[in-house]
Amino acid sequence: MADQVPHPQRVSDLQERIARAQVDAKMTVLEQMIDRMHCQLQSIFDGIGRNEQVELVYPDGEVVLITKARPRKAGEGGE
Repeated sequence: MADQVPHPQRVSDLQERIARAQVDAKMTVLEQMIDRMHCQLQSIFDGIGRNEQVELVYPDGEVVLITKARPRKAGEGGE
């Protein structure tokens, strides 16, 4: 009886597995980014809800201060 030699996987099968692994890795990274962004947004809205001044820092370094809006009095102009 001849020795059995395992048949190597086809190149297309290997390429498909690699592509799938890359997609899975990208999805994991995106899910982690979404979770971090959700936490950041939640802390921003929590701060605004507590009537605190919140700083938004944009990637270009611009800082925008945000506070809870106060009710307008009669006769005050709008935007």
